[in-house]
Amino acid sequence: MNFKILVLKTTNNLGIFKIYPINNGNGITIGNTLRRILLSSLYGYSVSYFKIKGVLHEFSTIKGIIEDVPEIILNLKQIRFKLKKNNLDIEKEKIKIKIKNKKTKIYAGDIERYSKYFEITNKKLVICNKDESVYLNMKLIVDKGIGYLPSEKKKEYKKFIAIDSIYTPIKNVSFKVINYSYKNINKEILNLNIITDGTISPIKSLIQSSKILINIFNNFTNQRQYYKKKNNKKTKKYDENYIKIKKILNTKLEKENFTVRTINCLNSSKIYKWNDLVIFKKSDLLKIKNFGKKSLKELIKKMDKRNLQFEMDIKKYN
Repeated sequence: MNFKILVLKTTNNLGIFKIYPINNGNGITIGNTLRRILLSSLYGYSVSYFKIKGVLHEFSTIKGIIEDVPEIILNLKQIRFKLKKNNLDIEKEKIKIKIKNKKTKIYAGDIERYSKYFEITNKKLVICNKDESVYLNMKLIVDKGIGYLPSEKKKEYKKFIAIDSIYTPIKNVSFKVINYSYKNINKEILNLNIITDGTISPIKSLIQSSKILINIFNNFTNQRQYYKKKNNKKTKKYDENYIKIKKILNTKLEKENFTVRTINCLNSSKIYKWNDLVIFKKSDLLKIKNFGKKSLKELIKKMDKRNLQFEMDIKKYN
């Protein structure tokens, strides 16, 4: 059954919606899913880099300006950019700002007239306070993105100072599910509140987030998307020789009728089975106390009968 979306209130940045009737148990699923997509997946624009003439790093102070650079960065992060035309799709813009007049208070709205593509929704945001004689020469890189991107991950413009970017146009999303009876059947109402930064309308943000969800779930409805996992792991063929070698390697040396001298020398070096022995070099065995060439000859003779060698890679037999 189709449900209705009733717009209870809408402004540039606030939308209150009533969605009903929803099948019992689906309200929280729909509300939570929409909330997550709204907060994490919508595109927006933000200042990503900036440069002020005479400023070398982000911890500087600027002569004639009350705010230091970290304060200016915090203010730049709060500027909300909106495309002047809805049909535009701009990835980034370099905005050059030159304020030579005697104005002492610089607002976000003062930046708008230097931009070709953007208008600023929070025009009254104060960027900095300056002396009348100060000539402010600043460049901003405004780019498109999703969510939040820290400055540490930005390396594109080396001569600019990178700042954290808050791209998401959604400030808050909340919802509440109410149970009610519809034609003697238990149903639910989803009350959804969306607050934006004014760069996108709440209705448009709801439509965009719904389209994103549709595209995601279309992958599950297309049977061609389902593939059987290929097993690339090669099956190990255990032939008779492999099984025989493995069994020999796990055999204790004391059962092989070695001379007492040879067994005692090997045991003193904690060599108890064939798999302990075959990993050694001949030269290493001769370094064992009281282990001589006669004992080595005895070992080689028995190893040849069992198709064993020194310095064997025994991993495949484990």
